Amino acid sequence: MFRDLARMTASLKGARYEGALIGRAVWQRRRGRVGDGLHILRDHHGLLDIVAADDSGELRLTMLLGRRAPQRDERARRPLQMLAEGVPDEMQLSFCFSAEEVHAFVEDVGDTNPLHAGDAPLVPGLEILEAALSREEICRAARVELRFHGASFAGEMVSVQVRSL
Repeated sequence: MFRDLARMTASLKGARYEGALIGRAVWQRRRGRVGDGLHILRDHHGLLDIVAADDSGELRLTMLLGRRAPQRDERARRPLQMLAEGVPDEMQLSFCFSAEEVHAFVEDVGDTNPLHAGDAPLVPGLEILEAALSREEICRAARVELRFHGASFAGEMVSVQVRSL
């Protein structure tokens, strides 16, 4: 289950991970047994590559550490980019998450990143990915890669441009 993978990634705690942002998230169905659990693949120059795996799939994240908290900037907003294996046509997905939905997601997965707190929290990248994976057009994909180009806040429309791999 995707939430279980999100819980594994949220288990990274401490000052080093506070304010961490996801730059890229790749989910794929299992293609063999690499090993379950959470593994750090690279931790170098403020980039952290991790993989969380269980029977449901594998989630790889590239996280940016030690960055300043993103601010709302309507002029800089552009669609997130998603590549999905097995999606026949290019499409646009849209989501809007309330502050309550963000708070419920981070509480459920144990994400204590302060960016996801308050009245106008940053929408977790994994909440956006989970919402995309629940859509009929995407749910059968064998592999999905989501690239983040900026922050999305609760109450804002999140646009995701989907292309086939």
